[in-house]
Amino acid sequence: MTGRPRRPEVLACVSASAARGVALLREPEVRHIWIPPHAGGPVPSDVRAHRSRPLVPARGGVESVPDMLAHVAVCLPRLEAFVVWESALDRHLLTGHEVSMIRWPRVARPFAREASRLSGSLIETLVLHRLRPLGLEVRQQVRLRGHAVDFLVNGRLVVQVDGFRFHTAAQRRRDIEHDALLGFDGHSVLRFAYGDVVERWDHVEGVILRTLARC
Repeated sequence: MTGRPRRPEVLACVSASAARGVALLREPEVRHIWIPPHAGGPVPSDVRAHRSRPLVPARGGVESVPDMLAHVAVCLPRLEAFVVWESALDRHLLTGHEVSMIRWPRVARPFAREASRLSGSLIETLVLHRLRPLGLEVRQQVRLRGHAVDFLVNGRLVVQVDGFRFHTAAQRRRDIEHDALLGFDGHSVLRFAYGDVVERWDHVEGVILRTLARC
């Protein structure tokens, strides 16, 4: 007599995000899988199981993008969830129209409303969603002097963030020249590296607030 056939594994949440190349602030410590809400049988001890009725049927052993984002909204801390949502939007895994048409579970609705489609990197997401709760006006990708700046804060402070992108000497020179032109127009300019934003946020926030107080 044969045993019950093993249920096909469907990657979910952060495991589905990693499989799609979506940005994560931290690599998942365990594998996340989706299982039907009323499925019986044991769940392996080395996985995190997400029981839910799917928004969209899974394909290819990975849950749909909407279900991935809905599970991330439940599973991850707020900032880490925004990293996944905004990376998915930046990669065009969902359009703005599609986001507006999905009947999101309650916990995912704030992310559907607030996730930016303008964040081009993990650190831009972190800066945006750490500054806005401080009551600051934060605009992204504003064109000043012919180039888009990462953030314009309270209409007068330009904040630029540098990720892991390689900058040639010529690119760095153009950045410095553009910063100088912004200074002539009355803008203060701050630049922060990846390590500053991820590992030294208290320092970054303090510099931004002190600069705003005097500009």
